[in-house]
Order: sequence, then C-alpha cells, then structure tokens
Amino acid sequence: MKRHLNTSYRLVWNHITGTLVVASELARSRGKCAGVAVALSLTAVTSVQALAADTIVQAGETVNGGTLANHDNQIVLGTANGMTISTGLEYGPDNEANTGGQWIQNGGTANNTTVTGGGLQRVNAGGSVSDTVISAGGGQSLQGQAVNTTLNGGEQWVHEGGIATVTVINEKGWQAVKSGAMATDTVVNTGAEGGPDAENGDTGQTVYGDAVRTTINKNGRQIVAAEGTANTTVVYAGGDQTVHGHALDTTLNGGYQYVHNGGTASGTVVNSDGWQIIKEGGLADFTTVNQKGKLQVNAGGTATHVTLKQGGALVTSTAATVLGSNRLGNFTVENGKADGVVLESGGRLDVLEGHSAQKTRVDDGGTLAVSAGGKATGVTMTSGGALIADSGATVEGTNASGKFSIDGISGQASGLLLENGGSFTVNAGGLASNTTVGHRGTLMLAAGGSLSGRTQLSKGASMVLNGDVVSTGDIVNAGEIYFDNQTTPDAVLSRAVAKGNAPVTFHKLTTSNLTGQGGTINMRVRLDGSNTSDQLVINGGQATGKTWLAFTNVGNS
Repeated sequence: MKRHLNTSYRLVWNHITGTLVVASELARSRGKCAGVAVALSLTAVTSVQALAADTIVQAGETVNGGTLANHDNQIVLGTANGMTISTGLEYGPDNEANTGGQWIQNGGTANNTTVTGGGLQRVNAGGSVSDTVISAGGGQSLQGQAVNTTLNGGEQWVHEGGIATVTVINEKGWQAVKSGAMATDTVVNTGAEGGPDAENGDTGQTVYGDAVRTTINKNGRQIVAAEGTANTTVVYAGGDQTVHGHALDTTLNGGYQYVHNGGTASGTVVNSDGWQIIKEGGLADFTTVNQKGKLQVNAGGTATHVTLKQGGALVTSTAATVLGSNRLGNFTVENGKADGVVLESGGRLDVLEGHSAQKTRVDDGGTLAVSAGGKATGVTMTSGGALIADSGATVEGTNASGKFSIDGISGQASGLLLENGGSFTVNAGGLASNTTVGHRGTLMLAAGGSLSGRTQLSKGASMVLNGDVVSTGDIVNAGEIYFDNQTTPDAVLSRAVAKGNAPVTFHKLTTSNLTGQGGTINMRVRLDGSNTSDQLVINGGQATGKTWLAFTNVGNS
C-alpha cells in the first residue's frame, strides 16, 4: 500500500497480541481505522526509535517524575514514581478504546501517581500501584492491584481479577467494583448527598463483585447490586448501604441499611440511631437491634431470627413477616397475625383490617395502631405508650388507669388513655366513656359521636370536633378543644381559617358539666352580619373553673 511521505508513526500497545506495534497516526486502536501496523516483540523494543510521546519503562528500570499529556503513552514494566497523568480518556470513562495515559503491565509498579482530568492510569493483570490520587475527570482502570488510592472526584473501575485496597472515595468520587473484582478496606465519604436511599449510581461505591470491610461515613453510600456481595461493612450516621444483592455482617453505627426486593442482609447489628429498612421482597436474617436502634420491615418484607434488645425499636405491620425474640420471649408477625410484640423507643405495629394481634406490650415511645376491622387483644399499655385507633377497631387490654376496651361492632370505647402521639376517633354513632387524654394525645369526634362519664383533657392534650357532639357526662379541660380541625395548631394557619367564599359549617358541643383547669376552647364566629358561630351548651349542669375562649373570625369582614 502506498503511503504519503509525510506520514508519521508512533508506538502503541496491541491488546490482542500483547505486543507493541508501530502504527500510522492515521490508524486507530482496536482496528477502528485502516492503517499500517508492524508487530514487534518486547525484545526488539530497543531497536525501534520511539517518539518522545511514547515511553517504555523496562523491567528493572526506575523512572522518577514526569508528565503525560496530549495523547502521551507510558508503558511500565519496571517502576514509575511521581508521574502526573492528564491524558488517556479520549473515548470517555472506562472505555476499552482508550489507549493513552499510563499502562502498568505484568510485573510493573507505579507509586505516588497523580491523575488529573482526562487522565487514565490502567493497571493490567500482574501490575500494581500505590498512593494514587485521582481528581475529577480522571480514572483508574484496574485489573491488577491498587493500594491507597484517593478519589477526589475521580473514578476507579475495578475489573475482573482486580483488587483495590484502602481506596478513599471523597466528594463526587466513584468506585465501581465489577463482577469478579474485589475491594477491601474502602472508605466511602460520598454518594448519599441526594438524600436517603436515592440511588445516584455514579458516586460512592457500587459493588457488582465483592467488597470487604468497607467503612461508610457521613454522606457516604454503598450500593450492592444484585450480583454483588458486601461483607463486614460499618455504616456511620449520615451514611447508608443500599442492598439489592447480599450484605453480610453489617454494623449500623447511626447509619442506614436499605434491603430491596431480592436483596438479603444477614447478621446486621443495629446500634444507637441505626436503622435497617426491609422493603417489599427484601430479606433480613439474624438482625440484632440494640438500644435506640431501629428495625423497619415494610409490607411484604421478611426478617427472621431477629434479636430485639431492650430499648430497640421494631416498626412493622401485620402485612410483613417478622420472627424473633425480645426481652419477654419469642414473638411472631406472619400471615396477618402478631403475637408477643414489644413496642418501645419509636417502635410501631400497625394491625391492618382483618388482621389481629395478641399479647402486645406498648412501652414508652412505642405505638400500637389498629385499623378499622383490625383486632388487638391482651394489650399492655405502659406510661408513654401510644394507641391509635377509631371506634371501628376492636382493642382490649390494660393501661395506667386500668382496663380499657374498644368494641368495633358497637363502636363503644371505655377507659382509654391517649398520650404521646396517641389518638382515638369516635365515628358517627360511636361512644367514648371515661376517656383520659394526656400530653400530645388527641381525641377526635365525628358528627354523631358522643361522650359519657368523665372526659379529662390534660395540659398539651387536644379534643377536635368535626360535627355536633353530645357529652352526657363531665368535660374537664386543661388542654385545647377545637371546633373543626382547621383551627388546630397543625392547620396551615394556626387558629385561623383563610377567609373566602367557602361555606363554613359550625358545630355544637353539648355537655352536662364543664370544669375548666386553665384550658382553652377555640371557637369560630362570623362577624359579617350573620353573627353565627360555634356553640357550647351546658345542659342541666354547670360550668366551673377557669376556661379561656379563643374566637376566630371566619367571615368576610
């Protein structure tokens, strides 16, 4: 083939033959473009006049310092120290078509290398590097071994057979551990900036192979793909681990672990402020939840051989499967039935419609929520525990005041103690008798709901009327009574309803007696000529004590 006289040539590495070749500058690697190339064995390299841009560090030779730029190549069979690389990624990150940059061959080593934007350090099988720093836009392709790599926005691609040890992944850096590859003692400081369980996929650590002894710090994230395995990971506060594959012996020291559909987590230890979340189709086995740790098992998720220590929290529903032990013995949640569950320190059990729970203990910080049509028997409520239900649920047990019950058929409830976020809704036709509403407790009444006996509202308690309500007993108020939940503190406008043309339905509370203990009754009034308002009626008894009346104008004037 005739060539033009001004054609230039360069040495490139042939990945197929494992040799150096002389190639026309018109030729492209991987046969992308036709050109003349003559294969040379490594033993013949010294007889070829290489261009200055293409250098070879022979076995036994040591090179100190230097810069690779503008499509330079350095092929290292010996030792290269202190190189700076800013070329090699002409075809993009982790692209096999890339041929520039620094190539560490079998037996070659490179130390204290700096890889900047656009730079590539490739470590082939049998090659090794140490103390590489990779900036944003730079990358390291690894089939050999790398020790003490720092990713300052750069990327490390660990291919089959490659081993990365003590990689530190800083902000916007990414380590991809591919199938057949391994990363050990990695420190992850990035990846979770997008929020909890947001799979950025291009920062932090993504594991398709094996990751061992990874440390995940604040803002760090490890994503374990379906084919990947992570072993002995430690996750600190602000960091998380997302599991689609297998996670073994993870420790959550304030960090989170998300186990997705098809993912498995075995031997997880959840310490203070740590949180393990098992999603639908996810599986956790042999989880230990220590004091102030939390295990959450969503509907369709499974957790077996759970050890729930005192002060640990379980959050789940009767649509999940959870089997294990707590401080009272064994407990189960399966097939729509819960037995022996202990709820405390942020724990919660939702008993769904048609499902049941028995022997549930609700201690300080725990919540038992029973839906209409659900049933919970043998409940023990202690101080600080919360009950959430309405008059369509069936619940019976004991609390600090004695026995209590809710009959979902008749809609009648007796002896309820609502506090610490607990709430009870009296539906139309329902009745609540002798109810105590403590701090952060709420009693809600629909139109046609009624009260009897003594209704006690403590300081910090709320009673909300969503219709006309009759009490045939006494109301003792040290808290807040609201006519319509739009005027509760949780409304968009506290103690106010935005004026407008929307119709306002006023309500009436009728009670035999009202005893004020410094509480407030919040009522609505129209000051636009109609002079209509909510009403408080004392029927046959008396109003005593001190009660504050707070009026909100809902008219147009």
